[in-house]
Amino acid sequence: MNHRAPSAGTTSSYAVRLLVGLLLALFVGLSLAATPASAATATGKVRGAIVQSGSSTPRTNVLWFDAGWRYLGTRKADAGGYSLTLKPGKYFLQFVDQRPAYDVTKNAPATVSVTVYTGSTTVRNVRMRRGASIGGKVLAGGKAAAGAKVVAANTSEQSFTTTADGKGNYALGGLPAGKYSVFTYDRKQTWVARSTYLGSVKGSKFRQVDLRLVTRAGNLLLDVYAGKEPARTTASVTAVSVRTGQFWTARVRQGSVTFKGLFPGRYRVQVPGIGNYLPATVSVRTEVRSQRLVFGSARLTKRGGWITGRIVDANHPTVGLSKAVVRLFDKNGKVLDTTTSSASGAYTLDGQLTTQYGLRVVAGPGPYSDYLGPGSGGNSTSYCKYAVTKVAVSLQTGKRTYAGNLLLKHQPDSAQDGEQCRTPAPTPTPTATPTP
Repeated sequence: MNHRAPSAGTTSSYAVRLLVGLLLALFVGLSLAATPASAATATGKVRGAIVQSGSSTPRTNVLWFDAGWRYLGTRKADAGGYSLTLKPGKYFLQFVDQRPAYDVTKNAPATVSVTVYTGSTTVRNVRMRRGASIGGKVLAGGKAAAGAKVVAANTSEQSFTTTADGKGNYALGGLPAGKYSVFTYDRKQTWVARSTYLGSVKGSKFRQVDLRLVTRAGNLLLDVYAGKEPARTTASVTAVSVRTGQFWTARVRQGSVTFKGLFPGRYRVQVPGIGNYLPATVSVRTEVRSQRLVFGSARLTKRGGWITGRIVDANHPTVGLSKAVVRLFDKNGKVLDTTTSSASGAYTLDGQLTTQYGLRVVAGPGPYSDYLGPGSGGNSTSYCKYAVTKVAVSLQTGKRTYAGNLLLKHQPDSAQDGEQCRTPAPTPTPTATPTP
């Protein structure tokens, strides 16, 4: 299965970005049939025929992405056609032959762009052609590498993967034309090699590519920190060889991560965001050596921005309101963080937040009650009913934004349960008496 990823740069950054695509491909492969969001009533349709090479019509999935290549959903395409109902806008549609990766007659993925209009049907047919294929035998230490993983990645931002059989034989079909490098991983994590550069792979031709792993691998144990604290997460971390561009992925456990089967040399690690700290690529000072376990560390140092303030009663600005629900929205209406005000009315909204403008802090009672306030003797009628209030803010990466007091207004007097919750009438402004 293929995917979108950034274009190639240096060998290390290229490999890291290819990994992002691999993870997307894995996610798509495991996904159930999805349906687009239907919150908005304005929708349009896109449909068309899928023309494939050969006499058979293999099962095909259609994936759709937004204009920025953000994955939105996938669905089976039946009987040689597809139909989607989507919100108005521009999309990329990707059609993927679902035959096994080792099938050398597999069609290459096809991608088209389409614009969906409200209350209208757009017809976009697509043609899928047989892809190129590679295959051969994988040897590790001179022996057949049963279960070795083979990844073919091209400079057109796509990658494909398969697994060698019990005799070390592999095949990988459905490859679009392009220039490829092949990464190989020994199942026993004992042998490694540099990536194999294939150059151009064209049309529907098969190419014999035997792979030999001849270097003894090393292992690396990293302690991962977010600021001064050990990483308290189970997220995946990626190690990329500076020398070969090959990459390995493992999960952080109890603040550390172990990579096995690495090619000797120096590494950079791609660490995801942890807590309030932003993701980063960190160079590892320790050099990996064959048949040895070496130790190192990686630290995230840049944290996101955060917003603080206080929720108070608009009628009595010195009174903080606890248990108010406070949310942070971006300019597109997406919720970035949610919290609850403390006993004094204080709140903090944070996360992996970068510099941005047009944000809104929205505060009000919880979802199940309109009441807030200290009450009296546990009698719920002494609480007051409050309305939702919002304020515009902005923030900067790594800095605190103080939003001040957010005045929470009372609901109309007619909705209140007691005199203490009624909003006092405004004091009339005195007028000057004319001099006779």
